[in-house]
Amino acid sequence: MNYNSIKDFLVRRGGINYAIVMAMHTTETFQFIKDEALYLENSRALLRDELLSCYSFLEKYDLFEIYLDVRDGFI
Repeated sequence: MNYNSIKDFLVRRGGINYAIVMAMHTTETFQFIKDEALYLENSRALLRDELLSCYSFLEKYDLFEIYLDVRDGFI
């Protein structure tokens, strides 16, 4: 059940408590924030893997030390 269906059920039942509705709304908002945090964590992991892949490519061709010396990324 989502927020709207629970709210409609409480209204049909003959009364609604504002605190209950706000608590459910906060829970739904928290779920959205949690999903967003999970998305950002997955994005960070993908970026880290891509960066490690680039570093391994540089190391494979003995360019990693040059990159660290230059620090601009231009090789």
